[in-house]
Amino acid sequence: MHQGTIYQYNQRAEVVVPTRSGTTYYGADNHKPLVAYRGLNIDYDLYVKNSDRKPQSLHNKTYTADIIDRTSLSVVLTKTLVPHDYDNGLLLLKLDHEETSLLDAKLYDIQITFQSTGGIGSYAGTSDQNSRLTFVLEVRDGAVRFRPSETVNVFNTVGDDYYGSRMAGPPQNANKTGLQTLQVYTNNYTGTYKVQATMSLNPLSGDWFDVTGQSYTVTADTGPNYHTFNGMYYWVRFVHTPDVSNVGTLDKIIYRS
Repeated sequence: MHQGTIYQYNQRAEVVVPTRSGTTYYGADNHKPLVAYRGLNIDYDLYVKNSDRKPQSLHNKTYTADIIDRTSLSVVLTKTLVPHDYDNGLLLLKLDHEETSLLDAKLYDIQITFQSTGGIGSYAGTSDQNSRLTFVLEVRDGAVRFRPSETVNVFNTVGDDYYGSRMAGPPQNANKTGLQTLQVYTNNYTGTYKVQATMSLNPLSGDWFDVTGQSYTVTADTGPNYHTFNGMYYWVRFVHTPDVSNVGTLDKIIYRS
């Protein structure tokens, strides 16, 4: 018989908020990147401290984390940090499996900013990664095996509607949970979009139906927008209808089942 041990723990780091008190600054002593595995949930414990490494109160402040792509310098995900211990300065950055699956396996930066209640603008906290303005986030593959997502960027016009090609649903991908994820990329788009599905192997036009809860109306929207839904549909397709006042575009959708 063989035995093994599984350790469950959250990764920890410090967010340093400089203060004007004191004359001595204690430098960072932790230089490890934060690590996330694609397709898995992860929580990070972030301790807010001042220049003397003393815990800072979280009352009357809102903290936000931006995950930044190092290549494009764009923000790919924004999360509001969850206060866990107001008096001891403990915040939680929680990424669920849907959010980590949308990240590529590479290095990202995380910038933590905070805003005081009633204040204008945000302040940046430095990280315990050599006191930089950003944390290093390393996203890794290996925990979950992924198939490539399906991308649709060509739509066929039928009247006022634009139909994307059909995409393979969960039964065709050995997906026993029926969980599906959709990313919609818009640029100043005004109109409606929805997800349709069918149970038929070779569907006719009358075999398609609207997926409950997956119809959206947007105004001057610039995405991407993320949607998740469940269902054991054999095929899935995306339909959008621009408003008569629309001056933007709906460029593409990315689908995973």
